[in-house]
Amino acid sequence: MTNHNFENISESEQMYLITIARLIEDGQPEPIPLSDIAREMSVLPVSVNQMVRKLEGERLLQYLPYKGVELTSQGKEVTLRILRNRRLWEVFLVDQLNVSLEEADAMACAMEHVTPDDIAQRLAKFLGDPATGPGGQPIPNIDAAQVLQNWVPLTNLEVGMQAHIAQIDALGAVARFLTEEGLRPGSVVTLRAIGAHGSRLVEEEKGYVELSVEIASSILLSQPTLAYQSSHLRINKQG
Repeated sequence: MTNHNFENISESEQMYLITIARLIEDGQPEPIPLSDIAREMSVLPVSVNQMVRKLEGERLLQYLPYKGVELTSQGKEVTLRILRNRRLWEVFLVDQLNVSLEEADAMACAMEHVTPDDIAQRLAKFLGDPATGPGGQPIPNIDAAQVLQNWVPLTNLEVGMQAHIAQIDALGAVARFLTEEGLRPGSVVTLRAIGAHGSRLVEEEKGYVELSVEIASSILLSQPTLAYQSSHLRINKQG
């Protein structure tokens, strides 16, 4: 999984990610239509399309044709950190310097992109680890960005275990295939068998699906539990 930081993500790219994240935060369900992003950022649809392709190539979001975009696990981690920086600076400017909320928002927007994690942590401690910004929005805890470390790939499951799909780090045809098979975030899957070459036979609501080890490793799971007691089954991978 690619590790992203502020040094290799441009400010323009960050602004697109934040715009998507704030639309989601305001209650808009994913996928987010490209037209909504263009409207929020006051840019042309062609510009949004170009940036979406670039961010998809960097595995920060996933594009679903005719539907819109969804943030990947990497994209969510980046946006959590940026939102944390922005809202910490807003608290500092409003509470410590008596800057108006409107001015603080504009200034924090510029500062959010250049604040390293260690400075953000020191700022949070100085402010008393506030939970919300001056506008009432939650300030993501740095631990929230690390929640991904508690997710495990489907390949880590043992036969007989089930778990919720937390994130799918696949793009294009693979992502569409998984969606068509009913494998999407929130779905519950049970591992039924492991093939000789690492393929996985999983059961979900629509039935059984055999996945190559490469595709299985792109499916991140949470809350794994034992579904039933069984000895390991073996299957012969086709093709």
